[in-house]
Amino acid sequence: MQRLQCDVLVIGAGLAGVWATYRARELSPRVILAELQKVGKCGKSSFAGAGMLCPLASDDMDVWHKEISEKGQYLGDQDWVRIMLEEQPKRIKDLEDWGLTFERDEKANIVRHVGLNHENTRITTVSSLEMLGIMRKRLEGAGATILDRVMITGLLTSDGASPTRGSVTGAIGFHTRTGETYVISAGAVVAATGGTGYLWGAGEGIAQAYLAGAEVVNMEFSRCFDDMGFEDRYIGVHLNTYQRLGMRLVNRDGERFMAKYLPGLMERGRREDLGLAIVSEGVQGKAPIYIDLTHLDEGTINKLYTLPTTRQMVNDMLDEGIDFRKRPVKYAVTSGPIYIRAGGIRVNIFGESSLPGLYAAGEACGMPAHGTYSVGGVNLALCGVGGYRAGEYAARYALENGRKPVVEAQAGYLLRKTMQPLKAKSGVDPQALFDEMHAFLAPARRSVFRNAGSIEEVLEQIKSWRAGTRAVKAQDHHGLVKANKVGPYLQIADLMFRGNLIREETRATNIRVDFPYKDNINWLQWVVQGNNGKGGAWVKKVPVPLYRYPARPKEYTKIPVYLPAPRNDE
Repeated sequence: MQRLQCDVLVIGAGLAGVWATYRARELSPRVILAELQKVGKCGKSSFAGAGMLCPLASDDMDVWHKEISEKGQYLGDQDWVRIMLEEQPKRIKDLEDWGLTFERDEKANIVRHVGLNHENTRITTVSSLEMLGIMRKRLEGAGATILDRVMITGLLTSDGASPTRGSVTGAIGFHTRTGETYVISAGAVVAATGGTGYLWGAGEGIAQAYLAGAEVVNMEFSRCFDDMGFEDRYIGVHLNTYQRLGMRLVNRDGERFMAKYLPGLMERGRREDLGLAIVSEGVQGKAPIYIDLTHLDEGTINKLYTLPTTRQMVNDMLDEGIDFRKRPVKYAVTSGPIYIRAGGIRVNIFGESSLPGLYAAGEACGMPAHGTYSVGGVNLALCGVGGYRAGEYAARYALENGRKPVVEAQAGYLLRKTMQPLKAKSGVDPQALFDEMHAFLAPARRSVFRNAGSIEEVLEQIKSWRAGTRAVKAQDHHGLVKANKVGPYLQIADLMFRGNLIREETRATNIRVDFPYKDNINWLQWVVQGNNGKGGAWVKKVPVPLYRYPARPKEYTKIPVYLPAPRNDE
């Protein structure tokens, strides 16, 4: 067992985590960054389309603020929007000074363009892996302690209880190659563990924070569908790049259909807008769907094969005879896996959660400037700005309050629970359980077009799955990682579907066919959930303080939303 001590422990090394570590290390001599994979080549940030919001001093920030708030459907924290727009230019300047390559024009200015859901706002494109590699070098040069391939599986608290009435004081975990265990005592902890996704995570940080007693918010604005498949075998990431170049979506009849769903922006809508439209076309018997770039001129479409965000995959596809220049390419929606995007640990503008000593940044706190989801590029911008702020205030808190002793009984219990699947003589294979969950959630009536009955059906099934997690078995340390993702993933699913049941309207990915309208009269509210200590969640509705925000709806009405009704077998 490794016993470590630090002022600040950062969990997760996507862009938010590395920024939090960097800033904390500037203020504190003892900072540890723990990452399940390898720092510099991990997390959703490494897969990101690398479209980063790029405000300049010459831009009208009131216009940018208004667009982001409106497109987040007025459920974003507009204090965070203001801070992000003020501080993002500083983070871009840092990256530029450290050598990050930006796309530039003939006058050496950073190239900016429109992409996902943009009208007045603009993004710039960078290489995700180059950016994270630069950040790792900065952390190594600054003297931060980096723990590669260490999975954090539980938070420690000052009273040894979950939920706690005290503060967060550290974490426990294990090395995913050797099985060596860790007990890390910290003055403050920053959760930068991301959301969920088939490749990236199970929402472990959000679930661990919730179990420790932290509030979570907006969990209902998650989804069980994602538009991410080319030709049934390539991952459709970097959507921003295709949108930037001018993609079109067409159905099996060659009809360009987005005007029916999103007139104006058309194919430049949010991922969930496009995904919903694709599913709707499928329910109406008009699948498969294709991305069509054949109308683009040679210079434009050739960028697809040279930009750092897309060049590797599209050239691999070209080797198999799939050429975007010659024909439309099949583009499908996957359903079943849970994607947490807008929900997470509730934080204030300093990155503080409701628990003393616990901070959060990035998708782990649901990107509070986004609302339901506003425009492309906000994710990476808020990872930089939010990570930097969380690292700063976590360090200040730790230096002022010091460390509290580890409650040994709690550490021992959490470590035994973590390692138990390796010792189990029988039990369920975790991957088989994940596959069962995703198959159950895949039908459209559960994954997309829900009603109270289908949500209750899912919640009952989650109870059954959670009972089964006591019998999960791991064959090796790789299996142990998967086994320790099952519980958090089910906790996230429970919070998500409970949020869906509570919010009686259709807004963004909270789709309710029994409430087919966006309700700006009753539901301009945040749904906040917390651990009641009895195996369930308490809930409160918090009105969005629009009375003091500059961006507000023009009118407060119920706005009808068109929703096709799937059959029971869809």
